[in-house]
Amino acid sequence: MFRRFLTSSLLAGAMLMLPGATFAALPQTGAQTGAQAEPPPLAATAPSSKPICPVMLDEVEDPADAAYSDYQGKRYYFCCPACKPKFDKNPRRYIRALEAKQRRMAKAKS
Repeated sequence: MFRRFLTSSLLAGAMLMLPGATFAALPQTGAQTGAQAEPPPLAATAPSSKPICPVMLDEVEDPADAAYSDYQGKRYYFCCPACKPKFDKNPRRYIRALEAKQRRMAKAKS
């Protein structure tokens, strides 16, 4: 549990407070740098909700600063940079898990 908190809060955050120093910005991943075309529609989101990381199945705090992958016309956002290579290696596995979670969430709401 602590590892998940540490990973999502430190690695996916835009700023990191270093002891005895001022704020230091975290480096951006290659997917976040440079000019980009208009992004495809958000995957794994309901209207006015945050996207869900298909690997950790947690909400992505700030999609604007998050790593992402495009797969079959949909954009998937990640809670931390470490999730992107896992997803890229086997996207269908993680998409199935994400869809199952979405079905459970929809069923719980009704």
